[in-house]
Amino acid sequence: MSKKLIILTIVLLPFLAFAQNPPSATTEGGEQQPSSPQSSYQREKTTEPYKVKHKVARQRRVATRSGNKALDKKNNSAAIEKYKAALKADSNYSKAQYNAAVANGRLKKEADALSLYNTVCENKSATPQQREKAHYNSGNIYLHRALAARDTGGYDEQSLRNAIDHYKTALRLNSKNKDAQHNLSLAKQLLRPSQNQRKGGGGGGDNDQQNKDQNQDKNQNQQQNQDKQQQNQQQDQQNQQNQQQDQNNQQQKQDKKQDKQSEQRRREAERMLNAMKNNEQQTMKAVRAKENKKQGSPSRIDKNW
Repeated sequence: MSKKLIILTIVLLPFLAFAQNPPSATTEGGEQQPSSPQSSYQREKTTEPYKVKHKVARQRRVATRSGNKALDKKNNSAAIEKYKAALKADSNYSKAQYNAAVANGRLKKEADALSLYNTVCENKSATPQQREKAHYNSGNIYLHRALAARDTGGYDEQSLRNAIDHYKTALRLNSKNKDAQHNLSLAKQLLRPSQNQRKGGGGGGDNDQQNKDQNQDKNQNQQQNQDKQQQNQQQDQQNQQNQQQDQNNQQQKQDKKQDKQSEQRRREAERMLNAMKNNEQQTMKAVRAKENKKQGSPSRIDKNW
């Protein structure tokens, strides 16, 4: 018994040592790999930015919705505070920037509104529609300033030029903005020629600006013409497709009609053929009966079984 116990201990000794000190995973160069608890910790750590981003998105969304509700109730001051809370969570949130500008504009805080509209125009995350509306509303603020100056006997040339620039930019983003087209035309009518131009000298800078405006108008008209041509081409293509579809439908109806007529003719021919076969069988029966009668033999009776 003692010899068997000794042999069994010698055999199990390597396995016991392996269980107490398992080998570490190594690369081909002998470098140890990280154990699974470290990998698990890293994966949990990588979820932290997502949680933070999700929290920020929720904060700005909730604050902006509250601001929109206040804006609908014409509580502009409360709306501005809510939008500020949204921008505190995410200073680059273009929707809160734009809505805050609208609220400031309603409170006649033109400087704050223009600053926020300018931020939207320079915000790369803002949509083209937001930038278009920001330029259009900025143009309206400058145009109202010029009109207020005119009503008091003054003349605000810089505001008119600023309005014209913003309206042109808005039209470059959306050439179908009819309100921007109308206000641009009005601002140009209010813009007077400079003193140097009226005297006929020293108006190089103004001439350059005028040429620049004319070139922009020309480019804008060309773009509008291209848009119209493209729309006409699309309309022509649609008309051709509709015409082709109508032709296909007519052809299908005609084919169905012809198929129906062919089927009717086939059935009629089959019916006539069956009738001819029946007549022929009856004639043959009559001939055989007549021949049998002449020969004195009884006629053959066709059986039904």
